[in-house]
Amino acid sequence: MKKLSIIIPAHNEERTIRAVIDAISSIKIEGYEKEIIIINDASTDQTAQILEEYVNQAQIITNQQNIGKGGAVCKGLEAATGDYILIQDADLEYNPEEIPALVKALDQKSGDVIYGSRNLYHIKRKGMYIPRLGVWFITKEFNFLFRTKLTDIWTCYKLFPKSAAKYFSPGKFDSELSFSARLIKNGYKITEVPISHKPRTIKEGKHIRYRDGIEGILVLLKEKFK
Repeated sequence: MKKLSIIIPAHNEERTIRAVIDAISSIKIEGYEKEIIIINDASTDQTAQILEEYVNQAQIITNQQNIGKGGAVCKGLEAATGDYILIQDADLEYNPEEIPALVKALDQKSGDVIYGSRNLYHIKRKGMYIPRLGVWFITKEFNFLFRTKLTDIWTCYKLFPKSAAKYFSPGKFDSELSFSARLIKNGYKITEVPISHKPRTIKEGKHIRYRDGIEGILVLLKEKFK
């Protein structure tokens, strides 16, 4: 049986972390055992206390200083023992019940790496127009620079083999863009499957900001020409 390591970076997610872990724990993925790794990235709310409830269900890693999403993911990758790895945000913007669809696409040899695309979902997205415009622009930039035809490059859901983990580097949200660029540059094929998306606002705890989009544009240029 193959193993799927699910990495969950978390920073101040007391409102949603319990529901996310419970949902992931309950899903069944045929032919796979699950390994859940949660990185508490120096949360200052009740996230740490809530995670104490799950020490028998997941591996908990605690950072004393906040190192950003990319750095937290790297900590999880170091601990992962699965054949394949999936990144799951600790909020409820992405539905864990859709994880089996990503794994199914992987098993069907649709691609070396599977991304969940919010833009391929059958229900049209509404609201959050400025953030969506930013992701649209960066996706277009990525396609132009790396000759791909992706629809949602800055998605959370990325399912990839352990062999690709070495291309993920520490950082903030830009680490995900660098990772995607390095996958393409090293011959990996990325395939997208539709996923739903329930965006939250900054007041509700959303971490990414407009400056992350500007950094993302520059990061892709750097990855292309270095």
